[in-house]
Amino acid sequence: MKQRTIGIYRVTLAWELALTPAVVPIPGFSRPAGIRDSVAATDVILAREQMSHLTAA
Repeated sequence: MKQRTIGIYRVTLAWELALTPAVVPIPGFSRPAGIRDSVAATDVILAREQMSHLTAA
C-alpha cells in the first residue's frame, strides 16, 4: 500500500464521506487554508484496509 502524508483533519473528512452518502460533514473554518484542506478531502480515496482500520478505531 502506498503511504501518503496528509493531515488528520483531511483523513477524517475523507473517511466520513466514504462511509455513506447520507453523511454530510459541516466543517467550520477560521482560515482559508482550512477550506482548501476540506475541499482536498474529496480527492482522497481510502483503501478498504484503511477504511477498516479507521472504522475499528
